Amino acid sequence: GATEKMARKIAEGVIDSGVIVKLFDITSSDRTEVIKEMLDSKGYIIGSSTHNNDMLTTIAGFLEFLKGLRPQNRIAAVFGSYGWAGGAVKSIEDILKETGIELAQTGLGVKYAPDENEVKRCYEFGKDFAQKIKG
Repeated sequence: GATEKMARKIAEGVIDSGVIVKLFDITSSDRTEVIKEMLDSKGYIIGSSTHNNDMLTTIAGFLEFLKGLRPQNRIAAVFGSYGWAGGAVKSIEDILKETGIELAQTGLGVKYAPDENEVKRCYEFGKDFAQKIKG
């Protein structure tokens, strides 16, 4: 639940900055609906926990699908939680770069569950991204 906790706090920061947010869990969301929303959006914040030094397979599969669509003029940011070693944030960033999506800010990684200070960092991460969306 660490990555979900991060996602909710990041979304709160974006919303508090006046930008509309749609939050999806790719494991239980309809991919068609997610893609439709993404194609209507100016930016994406994508997160995954790290397993075996990489992103979750559900995120990897979804990003391969997104890569084929090659959305233009979008920005993105990446976040994730990890245990022993990270890896998911960098892997996602690499795929987004291949897709041609500009990374708006440095990815955010949190070891284990976010503590009070890291929760604040997540909120600020969302606020920073919102400012970039607003231009």
